[in-house]
Amino acid sequence: MPLKKGHPLAAPWAIRVGVTGHRTERLAAAGYNEEALRESVRQVLRQIQAIARRLGRRNLGANDCEPLLLVVSPLAAGADRIVAEEALKLDYKLESPLPFAREEYEKDFTVPESKAAFRHLLERATEVHVLNGSREHADQAYEAVGRSVLLHSDILIAIWNGEPAAGQGGTGQIVGESLTRRIATVWIRPPGQTFLLRSTDPLLYESMNQLSEAIGRALTARGMG
Repeated sequence: MPLKKGHPLAAPWAIRVGVTGHRTERLAAAGYNEEALRESVRQVLRQIQAIARRLGRRNLGANDCEPLLLVVSPLAAGADRIVAEEALKLDYKLESPLPFAREEYEKDFTVPESKAAFRHLLERATEVHVLNGSREHADQAYEAVGRSVLLHSDILIAIWNGEPAAGQGGTGQIVGESLTRRIATVWIRPPGQTFLLRSTDPLLYESMNQLSEAIGRALTARGMG
């Protein structure tokens, strides 16, 4: 797929929501219930929409201001796709960084239905960014794509079991780097409970009532608050 032109951030008001999380088999092992997980994701995305509208009216003084909302997802099977699918249903735009060339990345998805789902979502992406990773250094490529998500996100949805990363570029590592970068980080833990993280210590979290303040801080840090 050729890269698409016209970056969405040319719009005057945009909020980008990244995702990090486990693949399908690890979600099941961690005790996630897919139906509950999807409902939690929808609630978070709707809450972000409402906050974005309020911030848009406050900053731009326009009652009918509709912010541009986009989700940043590498589209791996599991958490990445769940967030992308639910975001598209809510009229978010999709931006997809890929760790390898598309043809190489598709080798991760051996089940035909999974490969077809990946292709379908990729076709719906407004932006596709292909990183220069190689299969010989796959861990580094996955780490790089996780960091690319962080680089392009104001908010991160972390579908995380609360454990340290199993390998380089794993979910626990990306969550830690998100917090270090002071990105507003929403944690959806098994089976689908939602909190706002303040530390990689899974015992340290806040109510989602603090999300509006956290998003405001994140936007202020990049000159939009």
